[in-house]
Amino acid sequence: IEYTENKNWQQFETHHTITRVNDEKGIQQHNKVYIPMYGTKSILDIRARTINANGTVKELDKNNIKEVQNVEEYGDFKIFAIEGIERGSDVEVLYTVEKMPYPFGSMTLQKQYPIQNVEFLFITGEMTKGVKSYFTDTRFEDITINEKAAKRLVIEGVPSQTEEEYATPDANKVRVAYQCFSQGVLVDQDGLWSNVVGNIAKDLFPEKVISVVREEVENKIIEEKKLSDYQKVSLLEEYLKTNFNVIKNNNEQLSDIKYILSNRSASDYGILKIYAQFLTAMQIPYEVVISANRFEHRFDPDFFNPRALKEFLIYLPEMQQYIAPDRIDYRIGEAPFYILGNDAIYINKNNEFYFAEVTQADPDFSRIVRNIEVTFPEDMEETVITQQQEYYGHWATSNRAFVTLAPPESRKEFDDYLTSSGIENKTVKSYELINEGMFQEEYNTPFIVKSKITSSAMLEEAGDSYIFEAGKVIGTQSELYQEKERVHPIEMQYPNRYNYSIVIQIPEGYRAEGLSSLELNEKLEKDGKTLCHFTSNYEVKDNKIVISIVETYAVNKFDKKDYESFRQVINAASDFNKATILFTPL
Repeated sequence: IEYTENKNWQQFETHHTITRVNDEKGIQQHNKVYIPMYGTKSILDIRARTINANGTVKELDKNNIKEVQNVEEYGDFKIFAIEGIERGSDVEVLYTVEKMPYPFGSMTLQKQYPIQNVEFLFITGEMTKGVKSYFTDTRFEDITINEKAAKRLVIEGVPSQTEEEYATPDANKVRVAYQCFSQGVLVDQDGLWSNVVGNIAKDLFPEKVISVVREEVENKIIEEKKLSDYQKVSLLEEYLKTNFNVIKNNNEQLSDIKYILSNRSASDYGILKIYAQFLTAMQIPYEVVISANRFEHRFDPDFFNPRALKEFLIYLPEMQQYIAPDRIDYRIGEAPFYILGNDAIYINKNNEFYFAEVTQADPDFSRIVRNIEVTFPEDMEETVITQQQEYYGHWATSNRAFVTLAPPESRKEFDDYLTSSGIENKTVKSYELINEGMFQEEYNTPFIVKSKITSSAMLEEAGDSYIFEAGKVIGTQSELYQEKERVHPIEMQYPNRYNYSIVIQIPEGYRAEGLSSLELNEKLEKDGKTLCHFTSNYEVKDNKIVISIVETYAVNKFDKKDYESFRQVINAASDFNKATILFTPL
């Protein structure tokens, strides 16, 4: 990346790659080159060649370079094919483009394949600059290129991106972020954030409420009812998400407040203005929160990067609740799981701001409560499972969204999930959903499932006895395998808890044996606190086996070095799923 400053600013990018193609997958990945044209003024030079294993060189024919518009919604590209590519070839590509000057940028230096050597050059001369690397211990060095001051980062042996369960590999890629300003300009990070805050505050903290907004609040939302602030916001959420559409494009009209109120369509930024108007009319204090999807990008308060400013929330400090204005599936509650745990900037109406991690105020927000009864007919031909499940928090949000928005052809798999997944030869006798609508006026109303199923596959005859696959009543459970050393820190979607009560009626004329498999206890403790655990135990009472299970994840982030203990807790649920009981004749 090179910046120059004469009469005008100029910014140039040069990309140079040499890639060894080893197999058919590599050929498919590298037989075409795409040069993005977004923000590009001109292409100064393109060179490409293939050098195969016996040294034959095939140069790029520049007449074959084509321009393709709006490739998969990513914008326009220059595209050309790599000719002569085969296994064992080296594909070398070198091009330079002039960009529309912009003082901020970032670049990812890690791929899905290993890189022997990567070099990043940041050439700025005497201009004011800043540059920072992430997820590497290697640091930039000061050098001079053609008598211009520069920064260079050289990393040997960048491993391929590792996909792991309970991780955010895309956000953990090796990358750099940079800033560049005119020579002599004094810039600090606090000043850059203050500038953003000033630009946002004028749009999102209105001094006056538009009359039509006030009328809708009084006549269509509140209607002079005596409501708590939570109920007011809940009704507002339902009203706005029923009557306004959020459209994902950059049409300027969709951010114009008058246009939005007239046409009921807004961009994801425009809908924030609508919420600001209505909340101000309702005299509900709020703050604007800006962050990034934590599965894609780590928000860094210490180095300003516009790429991190992708996700907007509204925070209600008096209630410690969040609103996700552009998400139809979310209603007032805790922050969406994909932002939860990331840092963010919080802005109030006085243009004051602070940085904080987005956390849950309610540690018990997301949980599943299941009460299960298991009985057997006299002929022992099947198992009868009657259960009530209560889903809270993020579980309820995702379930309601699926029920409301998913196409009918997807419901079969979802219904199986809600009626004890993984049980073969299952027949659903009854199935009822309660509180399934996305609008719920009371805080954290559970999504309730009542069902009754039968299965002929959970009992196996063993002479005069029967083997009952008791663990399967909790449904299919995930299981973690790790053949290689863990790479990423552990990140779950959100803190959550499971409380199961399982009552198994012992068949008349039989006794139960082998109950020890129902007892499990795995936990991860740190500094005297239990971060996660799986505990199951039982008692036999009145010819019934009463099983209690508690599985808790008090946080959603765990240190990589604690992976083995975390894995044992996760796998304990899978171990319980395999538990069996032997019913033998008295």
